[in-house]
Amino acid sequence: MWNRADVDFIQTQELPWTLVPPGDFGSGGGLKRVLSWDPEDGAETQLLQFRNRQVGVLAAGADLYVLQGSGLLNGQPFHPGHYFYLPPGTFMDCVPGLPRTLFYAGFFGPPRLLAAESRQRDVQHFDLETLPWSTPEWNGDTPLEPGVMVKWVRRDSAGTVYLAAMLPGWKSPLEEAHPVCEESFKLYGDMLMGSRGVMRPGAYFFRSANVFHGPLYTRTGTLSFIRSSGPTTTVYREPGPGSRWDELATRAYADYPHPAL
Repeated sequence: MWNRADVDFIQTQELPWTLVPPGDFGSGGGLKRVLSWDPEDGAETQLLQFRNRQVGVLAAGADLYVLQGSGLLNGQPFHPGHYFYLPPGTFMDCVPGLPRTLFYAGFFGPPRLLAAESRQRDVQHFDLETLPWSTPEWNGDTPLEPGVMVKWVRRDSAGTVYLAAMLPGWKSPLEEAHPVCEESFKLYGDMLMGSRGVMRPGAYFFRSANVFHGPLYTRTGTLSFIRSSGPTTTVYREPGPGSRWDELATRAYADYPHPAL
């Protein structure tokens, strides 16, 4: 599931769309952008767009976040900002609306949709707009600058899923590492990711456990959809020479367009 090469980071708009193969969720004309994958068990994270009805048993289970479109999944209406957790072996009947449905999809194994009789399992379904904001729990005894909030979406043995938001001008001046694997998809705004540069909407990273990154800074504020292999805790360290957040931001944002223009 999490044995993947680090992707730190990419703008997903630059990736090609490829045809979903027969037998996978989204087949029958659907297209996908593969963001990362585990070569051992076939788990992968995709941007997935499709127009055809999808019926079958989802072999590996998945986290699905709706980016565009509307429709029905097991009779439950969905719209942008909705989230589904489908355990392995879930029977799924997904009827997309027009002109297309676009999911950010994290599969726990090969994204196979098996032709099988209905074996209905409980599907978690949330409109994430309705979930409450709360303070993060990953910083331990290290104070965080005010202006960061989270919406906890799912926390169980399969991993942790949450939305993370930061106000304009928020910063975390230390480098940090976590003992879990994590992946992030940028929904809105910008985020300086240390010397790697500025993540913009559509940016994605996958990071192995205990990899230092940062410092962090957002000029316009930011919102990200994040999955991790477990509860997140953090180890911090001072950045090296020339790697302070303000030094990096001066260079990285030199040509960044003002959002009002």
